[in-house]
Amino acid sequence: MRITLNGKAQETAARTVAELLARMKLDAEQFLAVSRNGAVVRRGEWESVALADNDTIDILTIVGGG
Repeated sequence: MRITLNGKAQETAARTVAELLARMKLDAEQFLAVSRNGAVVRRGEWESVALADNDTIDILTIVGGG
């Protein structure tokens, strides 16, 4: 399926938010937020929120600095 991930078109076989994050090899502890089509997806819902063709997914991470 085709999604937009952080502003870039991408093909993925992931079926859920959790599966997408796992395929990206991202550590869930690093995330601040995940959104699907502009709506925040709570961490407890990552396993159950299904992805669909043409979804827009944004992954926001915590960045330290001064």
